[in-house]
Amino acid sequence: MSHKFEQSLIDLCSPTLAGIKVGSVFLYTIDKNENLHKTITYWNMKLSKKGLHICLIKERYNGGLVYVFRPAMLNILLTNKEIKLFLQSRGFKTSTKLEVYIEQLQYCFYNKSSFPHEIGIFLGYPLKDVKGFIEHSGKNFTLCGFWKVYGEPKLAQKMFSRYQKCLNIYKQIFEKNYDILYLTVTT
Repeated sequence: MSHKFEQSLIDLCSPTLAGIKVGSVFLYTIDKNENLHKTITYWNMKLSKKGLHICLIKERYNGGLVYVFRPAMLNILLTNKEIKLFLQSRGFKTSTKLEVYIEQLQYCFYNKSSFPHEIGIFLGYPLKDVKGFIEHSGKNFTLCGFWKVYGEPKLAQKMFSRYQKCLNIYKQIFEKNYDILYLTVTT
């Protein structure tokens, strides 16, 4: 399988692999003769045993937007009443099935004229920050790091530091030829 895809998982999803973040998303460009569907299927087989899932949120002719997430953590978020109400206000239908929410997110990427910023919920960003980003069109934030903060900058800074430390450690270990499965925490 593609070393490039593995490198993307390390560079862009380390906190999710470590089990400290709900999800991560990245734009992946395929190499010549690479089949992104096969790559995702392969990694799903490997990582599902660790409590992770990978799906293609939006396909493009040369790759796509890849979503890596922890279903158990996402399920907990999606049972939060405030989050449910927010997603309803953004056109999502309430469901008890995680797959329904993922399908609705995919639908947003294909059918909305603007970027669906509610993806922040699926990445584990605080609701106040997701709402603030939408309300302020990405301006007037109090802190910017892994996301733009509109709520609690001190708490967000702690998370940013934790994510950055995780990323640095994962990159160092991966460079020593450790396997992705070794680096992925089971939840």
